[in-house]
Amino acid sequence: MSSTMRAIATRAIAISSAAVLAIATAASAATSEELQELSLRAWNGEPELLSEVYAADGVHTATFYDRTNEYVGPEGIAMVAGRGTIEPIGPLVEIPATDGELRWAGFAGLGGGTACLFHATDDRIVRHDCVLPERSYDSRAPVGQADAEASAAIDEITGRLSASWGTDTTVERLGEVYAPDAIHTARYQSRTRSYTGPQEILQVARLRSSSPELIGERVDFEAPDGELAWASVADVMGGSVCLFRAVDGMITRHDCVLPVSG
Repeated sequence: MSSTMRAIATRAIAISSAAVLAIATAASAATSEELQELSLRAWNGEPELLSEVYAADGVHTATFYDRTNEYVGPEGIAMVAGRGTIEPIGPLVEIPATDGELRWAGFAGLGGGTACLFHATDDRIVRHDCVLPERSYDSRAPVGQADAEASAAIDEITGRLSASWGTDTTVERLGEVYAPDAIHTARYQSRTRSYTGPQEILQVARLRSSSPELIGERVDFEAPDGELAWASVADVMGGSVCLFRAVDGMITRHDCVLPVSG
């Protein structure tokens, strides 16, 4: 075989090998569903899996009404994983992400109804940020999904909520859906901002030309008599998750986690 033919053959083999490697890599890339399932197993009694699902510098945060707890790396996350059984409620919600990344939201009955935002790269979770409807020293019992009657009541509130956000909104319009002492929090990766009452919530409600667009399906939680609870994902800052509580038809808590440093 001539040197020219050998060079062509060698190049063809190299290209073929690269193509096979690329196909194998793509085939082996984890999906959000697979990472979510592995994470649930790690949290529900198989802590040895934490290093298989979280990056070495992966961060998990738990934002309560009074504080945010942060855990870094599999060893740090092991300090809190396994404290309670996590039962998912509803399917996870896929959030648009750039190539090589995965973003999604998941919901569970833990702590009275919890919502979490996940970010993964290279088949490992790098951010796992959750918001819980309780103070850090409370211990709400796990809940299930709300019944049809509660979901219908939530539909009515979210309809008013959707009409209340936008550049032309007013304190009066916000006051038709938020209680006078309602609290809205925005948990960024580096800090939390809090707004109390329609007057303060107006500051952020006017930042968008219209109400945030939902991504995926809303999840409705069981709640004590007289209360309603739900969570949803919106297109804010590339995909944020919010947890809501309402009493007597008015929102009393609106707590969000955003995937940016703030």
